[in-house]
Amino acid sequence: MDSYLLKYKYAKVFAPASVSNVGPGFDVLGFALEEPGDYIEVKVTDKPGVSIKKITGDGGKLSHDAERNTASFAALSFMNFIKADFGIEMTINKRMPFASGLGSSAASAVGGVFAVNALLQNKLPNEELIMHALEGEKIASGNSLHADNVGPALYGGFVIARSIFPIDIIKIPFPEELACLIVYPHIEIKTEEARRILPDMVTRTNAVKQSAHAASLIAGIMLKDYRLMGRSMTDFIAEPLRAKLIPMYNDLKSFLLQYGAVSFNISGSGPTMFSFFDNPEVLKDTAPKLRKFLKQMSIETDVYITKVNNQGPKIIQVK
Repeated sequence: MDSYLLKYKYAKVFAPASVSNVGPGFDVLGFALEEPGDYIEVKVTDKPGVSIKKITGDGGKLSHDAERNTASFAALSFMNFIKADFGIEMTINKRMPFASGLGSSAASAVGGVFAVNALLQNKLPNEELIMHALEGEKIASGNSLHADNVGPALYGGFVIARSIFPIDIIKIPFPEELACLIVYPHIEIKTEEARRILPDMVTRTNAVKQSAHAASLIAGIMLKDYRLMGRSMTDFIAEPLRAKLIPMYNDLKSFLLQYGAVSFNISGSGPTMFSFFDNPEVLKDTAPKLRKFLKQMSIETDVYITKVNNQGPKIIQVK
């Protein structure tokens, strides 16, 4: 098809980390981060399919088998869809931790699809790309489809993942000045374990409270009402159980709320936690106190001070 003809032979792209399960938005609400993220490079070859040339930053953990790697499998799904008459050689540079609750597999999957799309003369829209990115993420998530990481990683900004079948991703406006603190303790919580501890059923009371808080949180984001956002960021279903897997959760929550955070919650299934600040200067003043506080903990921790990434993935170079 003419619309799928190649324009470039090489592309390098960046795909961002993301926060999912935002407060009461379990499997529904997520947002993209300016940092960290992954870098994916693809080079056109005459050999059909996808081969992985090199992976860096993964500590040897990721598979070089194209059908068992999230980035390459997502790219392969997309190439099959467009009936590509070319192959690609892929290089993956991981710049974010695994099993962190920051959408590492989603970033790789989005990066793989986005990089191939960047090679084309007429690029396909996100609505065509997202299902292939979700196919890639299934490699890491055990065939569990949810779009609250892939959605923001691809679309940027805050998104509501209303539905998978059919796909329905809704991007909502948010306060541009919103500052975000990311705290990643170096402990591992596997997504499978974090899902296993969740109840199969919830009470009617908790279901009503969760719905009310999710609705008011979205209203607070769109209205730029930080007080409404703050009092709506309560998860009655997953976070009370998952917080028990993170030794520093309660102490860190008390500390950050004391020093001006609008909210404090777990990102994804953890162990990463995040806070919103309505004033970047307050966050800037809090950061040194936070680092001093974290030194007292016995757990090595990374801290990111970032903003919401409204663009999503970006092309670094094409040629």
